[in-house]
Amino acid sequence: MTSTAPPPTALLPTLIRAPHFLGLAASVFFLGFGVSLAAPFLSLYGVNQIGMTPLQLGLFLTLNAVSAVLISTRLARWSDRLNDRKPLVLVTLGLGAVGHVALGLTESYLGVLLIGMAMLGTGAAAFPQVFAFARTQLKDLPGDLAERSQTILRSMFSLAWVVGPGLGAVALARFDFAGVFFLAALCLALAALPIVLSRAGHRANSATQAVSSGPHKPATPARPLPWVAVAFVLYGMSMIMAMNMFPLFITKTLGGTTGEVGFLVSLCALLEIPIMLALVTLRRLPSVEWLVKGAMGLFVLHFALMALAQEMTLLVVTQVIRSLVLAILAGLGMTYFQQLMPGRVGTATTLFSNTMNVGGMLAGIVSGAWAQAFGYREVYVLCAALTFAAWAVMQVITRPGRRAARAPRERNG
Repeated sequence: MTSTAPPPTALLPTLIRAPHFLGLAASVFFLGFGVSLAAPFLSLYGVNQIGMTPLQLGLFLTLNAVSAVLISTRLARWSDRLNDRKPLVLVTLGLGAVGHVALGLTESYLGVLLIGMAMLGTGAAAFPQVFAFARTQLKDLPGDLAERSQTILRSMFSLAWVVGPGLGAVALARFDFAGVFFLAALCLALAALPIVLSRAGHRANSATQAVSSGPHKPATPARPLPWVAVAFVLYGMSMIMAMNMFPLFITKTLGGTTGEVGFLVSLCALLEIPIMLALVTLRRLPSVEWLVKGAMGLFVLHFALMALAQEMTLLVVTQVIRSLVLAILAGLGMTYFQQLMPGRVGTATTLFSNTMNVGGMLAGIVSGAWAQAFGYREVYVLCAALTFAAWAVMQVITRPGRRAARAPRERNG
């Protein structure tokens, strides 16, 4: 007998009663809390504490991203073959915590580079591994609830970003960068605790792991995955370039404060949550693919407004647009990759995460060099161009009739 999903009004109560869900939600929240405490201020740490030039900062961020891609890709291949992902998840969280402690104790540029590549690179794999572990733990939920639960868990990650940057700004003012990094390490340790207490997360078979199309109809057709990945790399590159330079743009170009940085980042995260919940609970929505393309188009507008911003009012407007974009692409981007790769949850989730890591790899050195040559404001002009390219790639590979036109050629060939 096939089980059916509960109605939208009963979705959250059903999830809350599900075994493991509250623990997994806590783990995702603390993971997001740890990342949100430290990430917004990492560029300030490099410039103000270590004395990096913009180009050195870009090299540091790029090497972090390179190591994250290599390590998380290797771990993804292992995780889809393991009967239990739990030890792998704990290793990534543990090394991420140790890496943040080490950052708080290091003032050498070379030391920071090594810590970033060895420890923070491994810690970056915690995000896809936690979500793949969660998918395995929640695989027996009725209907498409297992897929919907991924977006709910992603909203917990965003919830952490509501308070994390603001608390990070307070910690930075009172305890300097070491306090920020130690607090982030504590949060990563707390994220590991529910995983430690959970039952072993045994891998499901391919039939169980296959991702349904969920409430968004029709199901996503086959797409050229390399080109989808290129589009998301371009999106990730622009998103991370903007995030890396955001505190420097606010404080050095516009003359703002770190408190304003924390407020704007938190505002964006706060607005993401109701949008993500709406994407889960509303039934009459366009397809995931349509929403992804629309969000990329909106991101171009966001960056254009950022390049024009002179004061706080327009910056608030940009964060409203950014919240809508990130709610769709961060929440449904993962689902989109899982739909394109049914039966390979760990690999699909890591591929989505790695598009962000590759984007970060390119973003670090490019944004550093661009900012040094032209200024922080001009970084957002480049971000707009990159995001437009991402939108254009998605438009080309999903245009109506493309596959229908290709099919006769394939049969005749």
